[in-house]
Amino acid sequence: MEITLPVALLAGLVSFASPCFLPIVPAFVGQLVGTGVRRVSGRAALINALCFVAGFSAVFIAVWASIGLIGRSLGPYAVHARIVGGAVLVLMGLHLAGVLSIGLLDTPVRGALPSGGRDASALRAGLMGVIFGAGWTPCIGPILSGIIALATMSATAWSGVSLMVAYCLGLGLPIVAVALGSAQVTRRFDWFRRHHVGVSLASGGLLVVVGFLMIANLLPRLAGMVPALGI
Repeated sequence: MEITLPVALLAGLVSFASPCFLPIVPAFVGQLVGTGVRRVSGRAALINALCFVAGFSAVFIAVWASIGLIGRSLGPYAVHARIVGGAVLVLMGLHLAGVLSIGLLDTPVRGALPSGGRDASALRAGLMGVIFGAGWTPCIGPILSGIIALATMSATAWSGVSLMVAYCLGLGLPIVAVALGSAQVTRRFDWFRRHHVGVSLASGGLLVVVGFLMIANLLPRLAGMVPALGI
């Protein structure tokens, strides 16, 4: 297994548990499962949650694919794009760690949720996922950018897709569990909320490291060392 796959999965879990996303999970889940007499069955809740995850996963993977196409079309300027991308990741990591304050990243870009007056459905759940994916919150943006950067630097398209899918699973599976009524999932993530400063520092530090590795063009070399380490 590629060593970066567990990192991508963990990044998704950290995104779910981040202080600016975890509190809004009940609002999303309420839209997926309904409330009161409008609450859907367990099977329908599962389908809706999976459609929601599929919606934002499609957006995230499409963003990664678009960046990859742009990168390949730059030709001799790809080196400069890699350096700029690494610098952006360093800035995002410093912002996530609280060292810098970037106003643009402190302004959430969120689409309006579909009206709660209608019954929950798979189509509406998928639309919600697309809306969420197109306007992710700032705390998810920097971490997601790091995973997109890793996926873009992957040796093959399959490796890139695998990283993006792993991140989406890390973010999506807890949402599915909560939609199915597993309150223990939310309680288990309380640890992340209580230690959000440390988690932010660690996550931001990891982004800074990835950014510097991109600038120095060391990510491919590290990827080549993985088979030799037997990982």
